[in-house]
Amino acid sequence: MGKSCIRFKKSEDIPFALIAELVRKVTVQDWIKSYESKFKQ
Repeated sequence: MGKSCIRFKKSEDIPFALIAELVRKVTVQDWIKSYESKFKQ
């Protein structure tokens, strides 16, 4: 995992609405499955 870092120079440049929308698209259970699958190889 860990390839989702995005850096911003100014906090006002952070698109909080977009981040919230993207987070809502993945359920907790789906995220856990994805996370655990990376370690069960």
